[in-house]
Amino acid sequence: MSTDQRRIVGFAAMVWAVSMTGCLDRDLRPLNPCLVSGVSQKVEVQNVDKVDLLMMVDNSGSMAGEQESLKEQFPNVIRVLTTGYRFEGDPDPFPPVKDLHVGVVSSDMGIPGVEFDKCHADGGDDGRLQNTPRGDNCDASYPLWLSFLGDMKIGEVSDPTKFANDVGCIATLGTGGCGFEQQLESPFKALQPRLLEDATGNIAENTYRFKATEFARTFGRGDLPTTQGGNAGFLRNTRTEGLSLLAILVVSDEEDCSVSDTKHLRPNNLLPEGDPLRAEDINLRCFNHKEFLYPLRERYLDGFRALRPGNENLVVFAAIVGVPPNLVEPSVLEAVDFDDEASRNAFYDSILSDPLMKEEVDPASNPGSGQGNLKPSCARQVAGESIPSTAYPPRRIVELAQMFGANGIVQSICQEDFGPAMGAIIDIIAKQLGEVCLPRPLIRQANGLVPCNVVWELPTTKPNNAPTPLSCDELSFLGPVDEGRAATNEAGGVNCKVKQIPIMNLDVTTPPNDEGWYYDNFSDDLKKTCATDKQQRVAFSNAAKPPTGVTVKLECLTETQRLANTRTDLAQSVPQPEIGTDCGGEIGTEKPKGDDACVITLQNNKTDSSMFCHPSYNICVRTCSSDTECPPAWVCDAREETMLATDNRPFCVNPTCGAETTM
Repeated sequence: MSTDQRRIVGFAAMVWAVSMTGCLDRDLRPLNPCLVSGVSQKVEVQNVDKVDLLMMVDNSGSMAGEQESLKEQFPNVIRVLTTGYRFEGDPDPFPPVKDLHVGVVSSDMGIPGVEFDKCHADGGDDGRLQNTPRGDNCDASYPLWLSFLGDMKIGEVSDPTKFANDVGCIATLGTGGCGFEQQLESPFKALQPRLLEDATGNIAENTYRFKATEFARTFGRGDLPTTQGGNAGFLRNTRTEGLSLLAILVVSDEEDCSVSDTKHLRPNNLLPEGDPLRAEDINLRCFNHKEFLYPLRERYLDGFRALRPGNENLVVFAAIVGVPPNLVEPSVLEAVDFDDEASRNAFYDSILSDPLMKEEVDPASNPGSGQGNLKPSCARQVAGESIPSTAYPPRRIVELAQMFGANGIVQSICQEDFGPAMGAIIDIIAKQLGEVCLPRPLIRQANGLVPCNVVWELPTTKPNNAPTPLSCDELSFLGPVDEGRAATNEAGGVNCKVKQIPIMNLDVTTPPNDEGWYYDNFSDDLKKTCATDKQQRVAFSNAAKPPTGVTVKLECLTETQRLANTRTDLAQSVPQPEIGTDCGGEIGTEKPKGDDACVITLQNNKTDSSMFCHPSYNICVRTCSSDTECPPAWVCDAREETMLATDNRPFCVNPTCGAETTM
């Protein structure tokens, strides 16, 4: 096994789909003291080590040089995606892709019913996956999409060099496509399932995953058998195989012309006498008639995301288009926090407001002569060509990337080197292959643990011969689940409890070396991948990453002893602790911890020390000598076991959560 293959074994990718629930799968024992209840937060994890990359490559007359530049970058893209290492010795690799599909579609959707120049009446390529070999060192034929396997299947590891060359062979589409490019409609049709209608013309239930609007009646190829001109099998959707991350990459030097009606695209000789379209330059027809363009949000944002219902974060949209290079160069991207909406929107606003991105008719193109065109947004000198290759403002494509939020990215097709562009796209894909952040923090107790269980629900058979355990004793960090919890899952497999790694050193910034899972609110990687309001996650050590076929569930007990401080003499503009506040201290900060974190600040420089930090639970509690000193309906807990745990300090508890309290 090579070094890179060993690295692949050491990492696995996962995506968290977070949902709240009000009960656990097992009965709770009485809790003492009554600081927690049976409210549970569940996080279900579907392991994602698959990526389905669909490339839309513009095959109109001006794209030859750009296709060659794209082909040059494929070897590095494949290497990075399948190893997780952006460069040799990368100290911060991401979980690699073990199973990669790459498919290619063109921008050619023809002009239905019309034969005109390179535009054909049959709809052109019409969203079909392209697999015709072009170029040197290509095989005689290829399947509709190419598959790359890491070491998930023993003995079937793909050759990354050959795979990258093969991708180049099918992605170099040539320049014979229709000049009315439909860069968004082509991948949309390629991926969407068939739209089936019943006898009354209504859309049959459960046959179309995209909202059925008047403009959504597209006969998709996503689930149509390949023998019938379909693309079924390219996009992985099954629960047994695991969902794939869908990455859509658009490469074009023109604006999108995805239209619901093509009557305005007909040439003059096919238009009736007196038709006002005859006075319009053919290259300006899409610009002049935006009323026929499909809406971006309803069709393409919602449509692509609908392919991953409940897991919309598994859809990435990237574009290499006619954006001026200076607006997306690496130094600009480094200053953008793509997880922050304001920072991200400022980035896109700077692109869309740039003068070169404004759509204006170019006087130099002799408008009205039939050859009129828009002003270019950027140009690039292509090797072997005397005239620079020009690109035009891709406003619709940029706007769609912005709608995708942190899962969208745009780069410039006018860059001299496509390397930085592909690097930026890889970063977007890589971000979705790691753990996703929890919506709210957990409280780490004094023993370094959080009151949570992580359970692996194992399958009954190894999926695709993956190294997936079928019993708890196969891995040292797995053990039987707690008493009262089901030993088997709905699929018939075994349930195993994963060992939790305690975090005792509050100055740590690197993951632990032990095997198991840990509560991460401290690592450097967390700060890069989680938004500021969600900087907490459940993470796995490298040796304990969930393999393919495992479903992971997190069950946490959340404290109900939280009571806001309602005093009227509180100091203003000072964060105030309350019953239930975490007093264990925050890693990497100098904020007070222990009893100091529970001191209430009053007006006139006074303080209230009626609360203290519970030594075991790291939660602020209110001390008391009798029930009358506690909030309404609460009682003063002075039991012997309580006094031993708190250095002889009784405190107020809420008896309604199930535990008995006695004086």
